[in-house]
Amino acid sequence: MDAFSGMKTSAYVVRPMRVTELLDELVRADKGKLALDNYVKSYYGNHHPMLWVSYLGVDSRADSLIACLAEVEHSGLSPRMFRRNELENDIKRLRTLDLDSADNDINHVAARLEYNLTRAFVRYCTVQHYGFLNPANVLNRLCVKDSDSLHVVYHRVFDVPFSRPGEDFFQQALGKISNDSVAPFLREVQPMGELYHRLCDRLDDPTLTREQRLTTLCNLERCRWRLKEHPEQYKKRVVVNIPAFRLYATDGDSTLTMRVGCGAVKTKTPLLTSKIMRMDVNPQWIVPKSIAKGIVYSTGYLHRNHMFISDRKRGRLDASQASYAKIMSGEQHIVQEGGPGNSLGRIIFRFENNFSVFLHHTNSPGFFERDSRAVSHGCVRIQQPLDFAIFLLNDKDDDLIDRIRYSMEADINHSLHEEGKPAEHINRDRLIRQVSVEPEVPLFITYFTLYPDQYGQLQEYRDVYGYDKAIIKHLTPYI
Repeated sequence: MDAFSGMKTSAYVVRPMRVTELLDELVRADKGKLALDNYVKSYYGNHHPMLWVSYLGVDSRADSLIACLAEVEHSGLSPRMFRRNELENDIKRLRTLDLDSADNDINHVAARLEYNLTRAFVRYCTVQHYGFLNPANVLNRLCVKDSDSLHVVYHRVFDVPFSRPGEDFFQQALGKISNDSVAPFLREVQPMGELYHRLCDRLDDPTLTREQRLTTLCNLERCRWRLKEHPEQYKKRVVVNIPAFRLYATDGDSTLTMRVGCGAVKTKTPLLTSKIMRMDVNPQWIVPKSIAKGIVYSTGYLHRNHMFISDRKRGRLDASQASYAKIMSGEQHIVQEGGPGNSLGRIIFRFENNFSVFLHHTNSPGFFERDSRAVSHGCVRIQQPLDFAIFLLNDKDDDLIDRIRYSMEADINHSLHEEGKPAEHINRDRLIRQVSVEPEVPLFITYFTLYPDQYGQLQEYRDVYGYDKAIIKHLTPYI
């Protein structure tokens, strides 16, 4: 072996201590602002074992990552955030031994490759699996509800269960590198759903304006959020897309779609996930305080609209016995009788949520002819309530459907029957008040400004609540 010792080239000798020093320098120099970057800094800052570079150089794991990074523009990501060009150059240097005695000696190249490969891998996997943003942090800090010199209280508008990356995910990602599972993991972390891939394809359109491109990137980010539940999990589901003002009720290959109205800008319909559990026919409407305080002493108006007072201690009272102070304290409520003219229409669809919002009919069907239908106090008004009720039924029993239809059309006379009993000409046996939805049907109230219309064509919708603007502000540094 002594005969070969003279052939040793010092420029190709890796010095582990020097590589460790250079990794420390890279950690200190990394100004990455994403929270996930801290895990990479911590890993190398605590001098854990190298993951990519060995005495054999770098292997096919690095090639799998580079191949994936070569396609990031297609999914709306910037190569700069992964240092793609630097990675490609350093891999070429190491494999061709194109080294020098300055910043591109073997130790510098080995340290840079090790650090940048891990950084790029963790960034890519985390962003594709979870998105850039925490949607609750961004959207729930947009609408001020109350404030003083010390505190600000915001309206909660995003109430969808979702996951964010934690220590377990980063340990899993680093473990995939060690176990030679880079390529499978890169496939596993890809966003789910057809819409994501359609939006990626849209980015390839060279005629997109800057605004159209930003809108596409914003909706791609929504597709990356790791929601605990998503519509594609369910054969039968209901999706309300607020910017489109449209409801999609899907059961297998068939979809019932209709126009809807949503909350006004000041009283936004919240984004949420729930399950429709029942429908109430001819429901009473408990008037919100924000409306009640303006009509509390308008006795004639209350009588004309079949409204009465519900008192916590005294029960049902005539509208003339309303008290502003008691209304505002919650001791009294103004209630509108169910039936013709009720603001909720003839049927309401109930689901558990933290906002007291529901899907319901309306007593003003002409409302659906408007293009912009953001006018409610948060509830969703639906255009075809009977068709929707039939959709929700698991057993399409003709008699039950006929009873629902009859109850929705019955001319209940409130003025003659203060307890809400039907008039004599009404067939009491045919009336129905409540129908359970069994099994419960998943409901998703979403917000996409790019979304397929009722014909399956991708359409762009107005950013009615300004959520796109807020998301794009946070995305700008990375796109």
